[in-house]
Amino acid sequence: MLVRPDTAAAADTAAAPDTARAAAPSDTAPPATATDSLGRPISKPAAALWRSLLIPGWGQVRLGRKLTAGLFVLTEGLTLGMALKANSELRYLRRTGADSVAINDKSQAREDWLVLLAVNHLLAGLEAFISANLSDFPPELKLERVPHGLGASVKLPVRLP
Repeated sequence: MLVRPDTAAAADTAAAPDTARAAAPSDTAPPATATDSLGRPISKPAAALWRSLLIPGWGQVRLGRKLTAGLFVLTEGLTLGMALKANSELRYLRRTGADSVAINDKSQAREDWLVLLAVNHLLAGLEAFISANLSDFPPELKLERVPHGLGASVKLPVRLP
């Protein structure tokens, strides 16, 4: 009996149960995300660093640290606004022919604001990196005031056999 290859394959798949399709994971299932003990998403430290270096506060938002992210965004807006204002004033001084002392002072002010802008980016990146590394730290850490300073306590689960 002569059997064509395409009909033989069709006959084999019709006779055998479809185990390959049942074993394959569903394409519509949502991706599993790891969370810490407080239910916040765990982010890779390098990814959090690069996010916050690019846009201060982005890495903190991804780590669930919204207040910290807001502070970095506020600082970013303030320093960027002041740098743009100093740049506008510097252009005005140059256009009106102001003396060189005023132009140098305004140029220095603009540079100072730009440095603070860069420092904000670096601090946001470092803070996101450190927070991502410490995201699995036990949340039971407590700091409290004691009569002669500050005290710290942490609950560590111990199992005895």
